[in-house]
Amino acid sequence: TIINLDLSIQVAIATAIFFLLCIALIIRRKRKRSFYSRKLERALQTVKKEEAKSIIIPDGLGGMIEIERLVLIEQGLLIIETYPMSGHLFGADHIDQWTQIIDGRSFKFTNPLHRIYNSKHALQTLAPKIPIFCRIVFSENSNFPKGKPEEVSVIDSLSDDLKSLSEYPSINQQGQIAWERIIRVARTDGQSLLRDV
Repeated sequence: TIINLDLSIQVAIATAIFFLLCIALIIRRKRKRSFYSRKLERALQTVKKEEAKSIIIPDGLGGMIEIERLVLIEQGLLIIETYPMSGHLFGADHIDQWTQIIDGRSFKFTNPLHRIYNSKHALQTLAPKIPIFCRIVFSENSNFPKGKPEEVSVIDSLSDDLKSLSEYPSINQQGQIAWERIIRVARTDGQSLLRDV
């Protein structure tokens, strides 16, 4: 019984260590996400007048499309899609599949610009005369060794990338009217959309 008791104590200790490691990993991941979110909020704070998250609007073709983040800025509307991916990323505007290389392994993923361009076209049906800007944002642990498309940012360069928007003319009143129309039409709960198009 002494040997069995020692074995059961060893199993209990090993189990406790395993659970502590799992909890530490979960906490670390949450902190990383929180850090990423704070950096994103800080970068957007300098340009945003208003913001809507996870909205669903008509896609202009009889369906619906979800926009992760829509920001009203002085120069128009800004669509933000986040991709918290790490590693070396390879992609261009007009190729269907992009590549992520991390830890010596290669993974393919769909070109995120296709989705954001679809969102842009859907918004153009609701706000036809308003400039619409797009930005895909990757995590700070990612890089584009062969160059990145113009509408792509890494979270650390997002603030600088958004500064270029100040070169466009301000459309304050028109932008506010378009914003109110989009918010009136948009839904965040997945219910059917008001057809105000």
